[in-house]
Amino acid sequence: MKEQNSPFAGLRIGWLDLGAAGSSEIYSDGKQLELNWKKTAENRFSAELEFGGLNLEIVRLANGIRIESSLDLTGKLPENVIFTPLLVPECEPDHAYFCGEKMGRTLTAELPLAEPRDFLGRHVSALTRSGETVIITSPLVQHYDNLFRASGECGKMTGWRIDFELFHLDPPRHLVFDPVTVQCGDGLDILEQYATDNAEVKHDFSVPPECGWNSWDYYRWTITEDEVMKNAEFIAADPVLKQHVKRIIVDDGWQYCYGEWEANPYFPGGMKKLAERLHKLGFKPGLWLAPAIVEPHCRIAQLDYDMLGCSEGGQPCLGFACMERRGFVLDPTVKKSQDFLTALFDRYAGMGYEYFKLDFLHATLTAKRFHDRSVPRCRILPMLMEAVARGVAGRAEILGCNYPFYCGNTCVRSVRVGGDIHSRWSNVCHNTVSAAGLFWANKRLWINDPDFALCRSFDTSNDPDMQRLRPCLVFCRPADEYKSLCDFKLVTSNLNEQIVLLSLVLMTGGAVNLSDNMPLLTEQGVELARKTVSAESGYACRPLDMFEHELPAFWTQKLKKGGRVLVINWTDRAQEIPLDWNRLAPGVSEVRDFWYSRTEKCMDRVGLEPHSCKLWEF
Repeated sequence: MKEQNSPFAGLRIGWLDLGAAGSSEIYSDGKQLELNWKKTAENRFSAELEFGGLNLEIVRLANGIRIESSLDLTGKLPENVIFTPLLVPECEPDHAYFCGEKMGRTLTAELPLAEPRDFLGRHVSALTRSGETVIITSPLVQHYDNLFRASGECGKMTGWRIDFELFHLDPPRHLVFDPVTVQCGDGLDILEQYATDNAEVKHDFSVPPECGWNSWDYYRWTITEDEVMKNAEFIAADPVLKQHVKRIIVDDGWQYCYGEWEANPYFPGGMKKLAERLHKLGFKPGLWLAPAIVEPHCRIAQLDYDMLGCSEGGQPCLGFACMERRGFVLDPTVKKSQDFLTALFDRYAGMGYEYFKLDFLHATLTAKRFHDRSVPRCRILPMLMEAVARGVAGRAEILGCNYPFYCGNTCVRSVRVGGDIHSRWSNVCHNTVSAAGLFWANKRLWINDPDFALCRSFDTSNDPDMQRLRPCLVFCRPADEYKSLCDFKLVTSNLNEQIVLLSLVLMTGGAVNLSDNMPLLTEQGVELARKTVSAESGYACRPLDMFEHELPAFWTQKLKKGGRVLVINWTDRAQEIPLDWNRLAPGVSEVRDFWYSRTEKCMDRVGLEPHSCKLWEF
């Protein structure tokens, strides 16, 4: 349905002509409504709808525009409304970037595309053509859910837009949407400024983040009290590791079940006793919990179903699913749920746990209906985080895992940005997209956690059980033919690939957490761990070609004195890679190879084997 009197007439942002392409849309319960804009003042427009009046204003900026919009309700808001303040029907960029709404969800792509692809993101989306980047942003902390979408085919992007979603909501009569900004300029600079402008809390990042050891990637659900202590004692006995690894974090597998957070029989001493044992070794104990998840056999699911999020029909629903485990989700708008969470974290902080990894947070929103209909969906999870923070009361650091970024940085110190990592090249590649795409958040909003710094590979471990765990067998059904997925192995990498992973962990400048069976590493594997945890924690990296390629090859990072340069060969063949030192490290003529401790001249090219890198310091 064609828009009347487009507010974007005559507007051009860099290479993107909004006057020719820009428009707005609104849908009510799946039906598109006509937007007949009327100009009410300079750059101000209004449109009458059957349930109210829509208002839109264009504010001119030095390098773009800001779109401000609101809705004045005169009747009841329909159950499902989607308002699109800006829609670009079709354009032809060279590169697309969509920031994810949580860890591992960032998307980038070079155009033309080999096959059609849909894009979905939140907060930030950018299209680049001929080296010029147009970026659309909405605030990090959102008042009403908004999402960026587009579809790509060959060299075209269609339907590039931002949608505000109002589902199952009883809002105020005057509803103000979050502002939308469209800018053109240096994409890296714009993103860094975006992070600075969107920090609710100005955390002090002058003290480097503490390194840790986490049980998950090696042990998964097989973790025991004895294995935790075995690794802690190994680290405490190593003259280098003990100086830098300050946390021992017990991940998933210690508890009876999700929703009943009590130690299982593999932790016979109980969690308070374990915290005491770790403290005696000089470590800060950390603990994993999934605070929103309630498994079906949990007492809450059986007796206190008024605490649970509901289906479209209003009944408690099994919204959570991961690795074939199913669960209900807590409703954070219910006071009883909030009180449960506050008491839970007060208890474990009181036991001496100084670090909490909170997982599966985003799963809360798999429920469709919540008790308090006045709360927009993007404000529901912050209520859960506030209840947790009240229980912690400043006694522990909180890591948000599967944490929607729109919850902001008030309650968290660290946030997972990458998906689950394993000692597999495919996982390294997948995680790099998000580690690069969220570089701007690190030490501006929170400490980026790229997931684990893994040191084990076929070249660095003597472990006969290194490939024993087969976590994907849970997807095999009695009637299935052979499926290769079900034989998924957690370790397939070689030394070069492992060094790429560890180099990327260092370049993020964020969290560093080991997750190997430390006593079974070879001396070379332990030395990788020592080098990684003892390295200086730098500032946030800059992936220089982030708006050119899906996997950036050139990364720079500032240190207190000097800096780092990382160059990666992502391909399956050896390459001679040209180096522009004026861009990588202006004025530098000599660098030190970080992993092999040798000084090298700054040459105009470097030869790299497949799946390998060079990490230099200067």
